[in-house]
Amino acid sequence: MVVGEVVPVAEAGKSSRERFAEFLRIYASVNTRLAYAADLGIPLEWVPGYRPPDPSRRRGRSRRSEPTGLEWLNWCVRNGFSSFAEIRVHDVERWLEELARAGYRDATRARMLSAVSAFYRKYLLREGLAEHNPAALVDRSAQHLNRSEATPSRTAMWSFEACRALLRAAHLLADKTRHGRRDRAMVEILVGTGVRAEELVSINLDDYHRPSPGGPAALRVHGKGAKDRRVALAAPVADAVEDYLAVRQAPRVPAVAGQVGNRPPEPLLITSTGARVHVSHVQAVLRRLCATFAPGPDAPRPRARWARELLAGEQAAVIAEHLGPLRESIHPHSARHSYATHAIARGAEPRQVQRDLGHAALSTTEGYLHDAEDLANSAAHELAPALHRGWLPGA
Repeated sequence: MVVGEVVPVAEAGKSSRERFAEFLRIYASVNTRLAYAADLGIPLEWVPGYRPPDPSRRRGRSRRSEPTGLEWLNWCVRNGFSSFAEIRVHDVERWLEELARAGYRDATRARMLSAVSAFYRKYLLREGLAEHNPAALVDRSAQHLNRSEATPSRTAMWSFEACRALLRAAHLLADKTRHGRRDRAMVEILVGTGVRAEELVSINLDDYHRPSPGGPAALRVHGKGAKDRRVALAAPVADAVEDYLAVRQAPRVPAVAGQVGNRPPEPLLITSTGARVHVSHVQAVLRRLCATFAPGPDAPRPRARWARELLAGEQAAVIAEHLGPLRESIHPHSARHSYATHAIARGAEPRQVQRDLGHAALSTTEGYLHDAEDLANSAAHELAPALHRGWLPGA
């Protein structure tokens, strides 16, 4: 099924591929483009900046699943629509219902609907290829797409000690593994700023600025909706970045005739081949730290002598205590929740945290805090001791 041959966005002298590429270039991060392409059904090879994986290299399972035919563009093709302009809200609702019957989770359907809405709002309406945005008219409550304020977030927050354990673990391994300093810099930035994983890997070398040695630094972060912002790096975080830059090998890219001076931005975080680190590597690093210091019961004994000696130390025991519970569920997005919660607990202004995280609305930032606050302030802390006082030892 070829999306571009059936759904006519190829108007005004531009092919379908060119049209979809124009839309995706609104987003600075290639990973963000890939996410929108996956939800909309745009072929991978049409995504600007996408480089197919090297088949000769061993890779883990891809984060992107195979197309199901229910992605928005594929669904439009299958249902015979000849123009995006003729689609109405009831068509979008019918698509959402098909997704639900196919077993898509509500959160996934909500994300896919947002991708469709962005496609209309940011491109089709602007280009005159549609007169209204049908996705914006969907009753999200009726489709069960709005999470109730009473529903706890599924993203687990890391405790303050768990954050410290992650930083200590990355520090101890910085000079022990091939990419140890790079991975430590990644963890320091993630925990120390609360940036998204997609934002972290999209940072370029010239986005990093440290005016004076030993002092704080700043990063220009390319956020959602092509909105850049500057985030502060405290001195310890900047030191970790400097340690990485001291051993970072600049990629060897041969000059192409006619392109001198027009090279693409050089990424800050790179692989051994000089390519930009993929977003999936961020979670892989976090999981590796947990698995190294808090291995499961069936994990083999480390072969390297330095690893055995390191894990036998007191620091490793403390790290294992806090990283063990995270081993199976750790996710980079928890860093944002943790940053917001711990920063505000230490007196930071919510508005400043909102700016740090790049949230358009303060309510989004506050949503990161409510679950923990509700638990900490629960009346159960007063009632239960009163019920047990006098007959249960220690109550």
